[in-house]
Amino acid sequence: MIGGETFVPYVQSAISQDVPPPYHFPNVRVNTFIWAADMAKVQAYCDTYLNLGTASERGFHYRPLAAWPYATLMFLDYPEMISSARDVFDFGETPYPDRGITSQREAFVAIPVVRYGTNPLTAITRAAVEWIVPVIVVSEPWSSVCGREMLGLGKLLAEIDFGENQEPDSFFGKVRLPSWKDGAPHEVQAYRDFVTVTTGAPMPTATPQGDEQSLFSLLDTPQASALIATMSKLSNFMNFVSLGTIPTVMRTVGLKQYRDAKHPDKAVYQALVTCRSYFSNLRSIEFYNEQDVDISFNSEGSFRQIISTLISSPKVGLGATMSTHPVAAFRFCADIDYDQMRVIHEFPIDGIDGIQPRAARSDLTAPLFRPMKGLLEGLFKR
Repeated sequence: MIGGETFVPYVQSAISQDVPPPYHFPNVRVNTFIWAADMAKVQAYCDTYLNLGTASERGFHYRPLAAWPYATLMFLDYPEMISSARDVFDFGETPYPDRGITSQREAFVAIPVVRYGTNPLTAITRAAVEWIVPVIVVSEPWSSVCGREMLGLGKLLAEIDFGENQEPDSFFGKVRLPSWKDGAPHEVQAYRDFVTVTTGAPMPTATPQGDEQSLFSLLDTPQASALIATMSKLSNFMNFVSLGTIPTVMRTVGLKQYRDAKHPDKAVYQALVTCRSYFSNLRSIEFYNEQDVDISFNSEGSFRQIISTLISSPKVGLGATMSTHPVAAFRFCADIDYDQMRVIHEFPIDGIDGIQPRAARSDLTAPLFRPMKGLLEGLFKR
């Protein structure tokens, strides 16, 4: 209950495919690629999808995390996906946790952003590092629906291929998405290559690397280790392991919205939804030589706007290909859990065609400050 009002309850049905968190995913195989992001474009994304309305009305503002100006692309292979919610209603159907397991492939790009409050008190209590996900694709339709309806993530159904590249034990990944090539009248949407990633074998490798110095070798020094240790303590917001490049805890934030069928330019519901994911039991961490990694995007047609947000200084290739080289590339295995899903802010909605107007409602206090919220409010009111 916020300000004497309550949020609209989520209606859960045992026959629904929208399985709510928590989830448990053991033995996930992850390939990760990190490259420089364009901070101005990240800010534009925040202003479009998170900073709706005026700052005074919403009471917060999202900005890029200047200390980590990178985008992270992850290819994930989930061999087992388990609903770990025990306290579920039984509607005469088999409860979610007893329905067995499933599997899927997924790829997404995540970029950290910082949420600030707009006055001295909320600047402290509402400060949080969260992760936007401009692109997320999955191999299974139920996951696409569930991610949109439950988590506010714009999941797209895609063809996702994993395998080895030319060298043994290397990585090859490709995502194919429905798109329009040029937007011509009567053009039929078709699956096209969206992103392709190729690597060499992980290091150390018997393949000669010449005189090129990789990120792995650059970081393998006492001075660099000390620098990474300092960076990993960044305001106690993020806990990084493995040379400061793997975020062990990520809290995603996304805009969950529904549009009016008669007035597509009007929203009947808009809210920011967060969900925590955390990696545990990290193992089998291996680095690729980033000089041997190529990330190629298809920038033609309806892909063009997406690509312009993701790449800071792309190298233009042949035809419609835009490529970039990562500053770090590695793979690992881990157990991943998703939990603590909650709505943190509902935006105000104007009443249209019988739809009742809704006032803005918020629950923005960062988890770190929840135990101290009353004390801090008392101090600032003095």
